[in-house]
Amino acid sequence: MTLRRMWLGAAIGVVSTACVSPSTASEPDPCGGAPTCVTLDVDSATIHTIDQLALDLVYNGTHSTAVTGTFGVPQSLPVTTAVILDVSGNPLIHLDVIVSGELGGSVLASDASSTTVQPGNHGSMFLELSPMQSCAEGTVYCGGIGGLIADFESLYRCTGGLLAFYAKCPHGCTSSSGQDAVCFGGGLCTDGGTYCGGDLVDGDPNTLYVCHEFRGSVVSRCPGACIVQGAGNDACQ
Repeated sequence: MTLRRMWLGAAIGVVSTACVSPSTASEPDPCGGAPTCVTLDVDSATIHTIDQLALDLVYNGTHSTAVTGTFGVPQSLPVTTAVILDVSGNPLIHLDVIVSGELGGSVLASDASSTTVQPGNHGSMFLELSPMQSCAEGTVYCGGIGGLIADFESLYRCTGGLLAFYAKCPHGCTSSSGQDAVCFGGGLCTDGGTYCGGDLVDGDPNTLYVCHEFRGSVVSRCPGACIVQGAGNDACQ
């Protein structure tokens, strides 16, 4: 049996990362008895040592991040961690995960995966860290850019060398060379109407646009969320 270790993780809202000691014949449940949990087995064919794992998590539209491990304390791969979910009122929980292995503050490799789990059940993912193209700080990308096969219907922003979830696109995303990716509008807007990006106009889903000749012109970058109300009446929260 392969020895696996996992590091203590901090609670992050309704999601937390659990810990487990090295594998033995009586290996404890990596989920620590939590009723709803997804185990993440992380390995790599190209790197062997990391000191931290950065996790970017999206579950049923909620975004969270977590970092496991201790900066400057190397750990050998493979490792196992677990995401404990406490999401009530949902018949299914869809979880998207980006995992990045770091050493000394540098991102060495990443991988992404998704799964669906029913409340009260356990799931699992295997993630194989591999080198990816570096991202431009602050730039927004479609999922799947740079060799990281993330959700193709979501936008990801480069922050600190890591791709992190930025927004969901209801109709997929589109990208032009040298520009940030945006959500695809998926239809024709009505002149004079106001629309969130991705709702009948191409754009940032956190920005409000006014329709002119079937294209959106920026009205306001919403300080909070942009709320889709339909019929050309979208508004900033």
